[in-house]
Amino acid sequence: MRAASRADDEHGQMLTGELQFDLSADDQGLFLAEVDELLQRVEESLVDLERAPDDRALLNEIFRAAHTIKGSSATIGHTRMAALTHAMETRLDDVRKGIAAVTPQLIEALLKAVDVLKLLRDEVETRVAADVDVDAAAAAVERRAGLRRGSADRRRSKRTPSPTEHLPGATHRFTVALEEGPWAAVRALQVLLGLGEHGRVLSSDPPQAEIELEDAKPGSRLIVLVASETPEQVMLDALSGIPEIGSIRVETLNPTITEPTAIPVATPTAQVTPTLPATAPQARASSTTIRIDVARLDALLNLVGELVIDRTRLVQLGNTLVDRFGDHGVLADLQQTAQHIGRITDELQEQVMKSRMLPVETVFSRLPRVVRDVAGKQGKQIDFIVEGKDTELDRSVIEEIGDPLLHLIRNAVDHGIEAPEARLAVGKPAVGHLRLEARHADSFIVISLEDDGNGINVEAVKRKAGEKGVVTAENAERMSDQEAVQLIFSPGLSTAQELSDVSGRGVGLDVVRANVERINGSVEVVTQRGLGTTFIIRLPLTLAIVQALLVRVAGGIYALPIHAVTETLRVEPGQVHRVNQREAIMLRETILPLVALRNVFGADDATEPEVGNTDGSRLVVAVHTTAQNARQVGLIVDVAALIGQAIRDNSTVAAPLPGPVENRRLSNAA
Repeated sequence: MRAASRADDEHGQMLTGELQFDLSADDQGLFLAEVDELLQRVEESLVDLERAPDDRALLNEIFRAAHTIKGSSATIGHTRMAALTHAMETRLDDVRKGIAAVTPQLIEALLKAVDVLKLLRDEVETRVAADVDVDAAAAAVERRAGLRRGSADRRRSKRTPSPTEHLPGATHRFTVALEEGPWAAVRALQVLLGLGEHGRVLSSDPPQAEIELEDAKPGSRLIVLVASETPEQVMLDALSGIPEIGSIRVETLNPTITEPTAIPVATPTAQVTPTLPATAPQARASSTTIRIDVARLDALLNLVGELVIDRTRLVQLGNTLVDRFGDHGVLADLQQTAQHIGRITDELQEQVMKSRMLPVETVFSRLPRVVRDVAGKQGKQIDFIVEGKDTELDRSVIEEIGDPLLHLIRNAVDHGIEAPEARLAVGKPAVGHLRLEARHADSFIVISLEDDGNGINVEAVKRKAGEKGVVTAENAERMSDQEAVQLIFSPGLSTAQELSDVSGRGVGLDVVRANVERINGSVEVVTQRGLGTTFIIRLPLTLAIVQALLVRVAGGIYALPIHAVTETLRVEPGQVHRVNQREAIMLRETILPLVALRNVFGADDATEPEVGNTDGSRLVVAVHTTAQNARQVGLIVDVAALIGQAIRDNSTVAAPLPGPVENRRLSNAA
């Protein structure tokens, strides 16, 4: 009656307005973070389980995650989420017992249930009821509605022997102290599941059926009898990551006793004293890490940024004073102190940047589900391979690459890889291959997506670009294949023959390029007709602090992002030619246009005359754009800047400009 009453209350809340759950604001943050992590793990593992249906470890991981979500949601009073995860758990348990098999239909039903759980998770955050049919999702998982209603009662009707009894085959008795609180039942379930991963749980006190009841109060102690050949320390390690449990005591029992009535109470052959209190490092490895709000990391980075600016300014002031007054003793001490502060600041900056780094797995882990769903709709078979998931990237960049990768994945599955019949007709295997890889290259991260599909039809791209007015027919004919391939990034251009919910609307690749270039990255495409296509994305490791080259122009100091600098060179007067009324030089058989930065910034030559070398030569910094068809230009700076050591390799803090810049010829100037 209590469960029904709680369900009625929740239904009433859905009709009247805001939902109410039994948790504080702090607990809500912990609940949402835990559920997000578990749902992502379930989704990723389900896709893997479909490819390896006999993988017992994957099945147990999914079962354990669903079990934890059920316990947590029941604790806060989210009955709809608890009911759906209970249905998932029931079916997964049937698979574990061999009653049911892993089939594509079951995986599809479980994945759709995960989608519903995500919406139910949002209810906790927004307190607004989601318009989803939980009963339909649960029935699809169970295949028959009656299973959900009767399975728990049938399980609870079975007698569970007391852990004080000595059961045949029992090897260990665990006594776990539970901390008082609303999560005690959830942690007790986690203990049972953790031990069940490494052996067979024969009995527990309180029994698992009681722990699963709503408003369960397991008390301050959990006793578990286990039959296992796993080393004792391995089982202890399995419990070490569970939060909110106290000391753990384990007794080694004699498993050879076959008549429990002859010896009603087991006599330990060896006993381990309570060596795992709540503060023991080996038992509580998770205490070495904490969750921290990203807003605090952003604030810390901003403070470090200000420190970097002041550090650079302090060094410059020290150099200026030495140039003006000579190597005085006090100035030498000042320079030494400034250098020390510089080293400490560099180390602090490095540690802060490391704390913001996340593995690209946080993005990559969502993509196998996308490949599976899109390939299923297209009737295609695709083997998706992911490499380099541990490659780390700044959180700010991670947040920006999700959409571009999603578009590229959908494009590769829909446009790139052929249907099985078409592949077999040209001598390819029916199963297509899609490979996603991340790796570091200098100060960049390179993400490549390679398929073994049909490649890009360059002639079709030219024809479609002409029809859409992207280029004229004459210009399209004069384009090389590599130039024509770049047209696929044009807005509104699509070569899809049919309109679908996946592609054909002419949106996608233009968004990819725009999003990537917005974070100073680049997109490159390499294709070969009949063999496949590879998209290569180059991204900076971070957007917060940029390595820069400082140059002096007309008395001012400007920063050039070091990733855009190709080289610096000195140009003699005889090397400069005029092309289309502009200065240019020949650099390795390529025309390099020259731009005098003092003219760009409108410097007055009367007040800030150009300082050149005695032989008339000028200093040129060659820079390039980040686009695939990257173009170079030579920036003329004052030669005196190099002599005066005003050009330095420095760390520059990237910050947004406070308002619009009147000089429209400038981009990212600060």
